[in-house]
Amino acid sequence: MPLKPAALALLLLCAGAPQAYAQAAPAPAAAAAAESFVTRHTGTFNGQKVKYVATVGETALRNAAGEPTIRFVTTSYVREGLKDKASRPVIFLFNGGPSSASAWLHMGAFGPRRISPPQDVTAEVPKPYKVVDNAYSLLDVADLVFVDPAETGFTRVQSAGKRADFYQVDGDAKSVSGFVEAWLKANGREASPKYVLGESYGTIRAAVMAGQLAKTTPLDGVILMGQAVNMIETSQRPGNAVSFATNITALAAVAAYHGRADTGGKTIPTFVDEAYAFGMNEYLPALVKGQDLPDAERQAIARKLQAFTGIGADYYLTHDLIISKVDFVSELLKDKGQVLGMYDARYAGPAPAPGARPADPFGKVSDMVKPSLDAYMADQLKVTWPMAEYRSFAPDTLGWGWSPTSGIGGPFNDFDYQANFGLALKAKPTFRLMIGTGYYDTTTTIGPARYLKAHGALPADRVVLHDYEGGHMAYTNEDALKAFSNDVRAFVTGR
Repeated sequence: MPLKPAALALLLLCAGAPQAYAQAAPAPAAAAAAESFVTRHTGTFNGQKVKYVATVGETALRNAAGEPTIRFVTTSYVREGLKDKASRPVIFLFNGGPSSASAWLHMGAFGPRRISPPQDVTAEVPKPYKVVDNAYSLLDVADLVFVDPAETGFTRVQSAGKRADFYQVDGDAKSVSGFVEAWLKANGREASPKYVLGESYGTIRAAVMAGQLAKTTPLDGVILMGQAVNMIETSQRPGNAVSFATNITALAAVAAYHGRADTGGKTIPTFVDEAYAFGMNEYLPALVKGQDLPDAERQAIARKLQAFTGIGADYYLTHDLIISKVDFVSELLKDKGQVLGMYDARYAGPAPAPGARPADPFGKVSDMVKPSLDAYMADQLKVTWPMAEYRSFAPDTLGWGWSPTSGIGGPFNDFDYQANFGLALKAKPTFRLMIGTGYYDTTTTIGPARYLKAHGALPADRVVLHDYEGGHMAYTNEDALKAFSNDVRAFVTGR
């Protein structure tokens, strides 16, 4: 059954992104002059009191003629009083899109302050939005640099550059790699352990960067949250049996959460494990057989799909044994007149009128990020630029270039983003990869992450997988944030 066009939104970071794409905000007037905003703070992170310097600053990249092509504006947090900078990790963090600012990881996960949404997913989000000190920030073990890519945040393409150079996989990653090297040099941190943490489309950026930096500044590791590196297995292109078999993990988790699956009393993690085993061992072979699948087997598979996903066997029998993730969030609670959130399917809201586009019920949480970041940057980081000019999303990106080979070799060479991890390992034999996924994320799901580990460019012992009780931005669930924080902390310290 062909996917609806709405499925193409799977790599957008949060609800509302397409509307943001349609409006190009003016470049900030302040960007014409190099400027930085430096403040000093003290916070308690993972039980440890830390003094740190926060810098919202500009970094210009230039072409061979010395002309500026892009001016990055990033936010860094560096611990004060370091005696041994070479042993303290630096983590560069960015979100997805393409292309979005790093606001979600900044205000949702690892910045010194974070949003605090209600943990009851049925509750309304009260205003003013609640922002709290973030005990789960990683500043006890690492310095953090939140990166806003081209045309997001306050970052802007300059006179010697053009958007087309950055609105494509290779150019986007190359610019952020260039920033990473410039920041390390400017701050005397070339010898420090180096990590990048990307979310959603940012996981593709992180993978490509790992390959690019392998030539000059090898990374110690990469952290992926809501990975889309093997997007062929994630996006459910028509006829791609693997993508439907791997994604059954999310359908099973969501159905179990809403009481629509036949779990037999099993926990959701155990049930998801069983769903993945069914997907690989029974469901995938059945899909591969297609019209040649005997009717008795077809009936049996449909019944098992009903047990795992809560969608009736009759639906599967009339839809070639598949349901897309986009259709699933509309079908599971259809009898209650509700749709689920694509980005966090724990959230449910009223179904739209026929022909209308559904609003993502998780939007009430993601809506907290921008105004909270605006207030934080102005009040505590003392940024005097108009926050109205801070872009959550880059404008006019619908023509984004997805080919890492720039079309060379045709489509058969495209999208092998994971091969970059092999280059990173060759350059640094201790290179490692961490992948985190939310159980209730129906965009980038647990199954494709497991498939990536099994079929990727790294030995299995160099890849660690973590599953979290949340959605695409699983860290909006405080329990998941605590676990995510502990896992990243262990990853970058080797503990």
